Amino acid sequence: KGTMAIISKINQAMATRQDGKPHTPQKISFKYLKYTLQDGITQVERRKGAAYKVSPYKLLINEGNYYLLAFDDKAQDMRTYRIDRMKEVKVLPEPQEGAEVFSKVDMETYTRRVFSMFGGERKRVSIRFINPLLDTAVERFGTSPDVFYRRDDEKHFVVTADVEISDQFFAWVCGFRKGAAIISPPDVVENMKKFLKDVEARYQIAES
Repeated sequence: KGTMAIISKINQAMATRQDGKPHTPQKISFKYLKYTLQDGITQVERRKGAAYKVSPYKLLINEGNYYLLAFDDKAQDMRTYRIDRMKEVKVLPEPQEGAEVFSKVDMETYTRRVFSMFGGERKRVSIRFINPLLDTAVERFGTSPDVFYRRDDEKHFVVTADVEISDQFFAWVCGFRKGAAIISPPDVVENMKKFLKDVEARYQIAES
């Protein structure tokens, strides 16, 4: 119920028409929660309980969670907020800001970046997958003209795409076990090997 009530408030703020009349989209304010380890896991307010003030632009859903893409007054930039961490959401009598910044957002790239959280140096990488992972690869890399798919043999295909290289990216590839492997460029393959060695070392049991 809480999430739906918040979504309906956000939709009300973003509406361009209300009761059949033109409506200027408005800002909202809310308190934002984060988890902390104190006597178990508890939620506390971020910014010491100060209200966030944002201009809402788009509701997004990822893995069953709702997010709001909004222009943040303080950061003067687009930010993403989880709806289930918002409380005391209020629609403010102030017109929406940040339309120009929002108009420059390429949604596909933005959501991929935000929800993958893969921050790192961008490189063109080729990854070899088993055929059953084609849907997964398309969900992750999309079908834009700069992403290249080719059959490798009867059981595998290769994707070539620009990827932000990071530990999260290596971990994502690892998640497929034998189903995926980075095959080029050589320096990224070497970094992947180092990542695997570091992980393995973490689990080496000290010889008694």
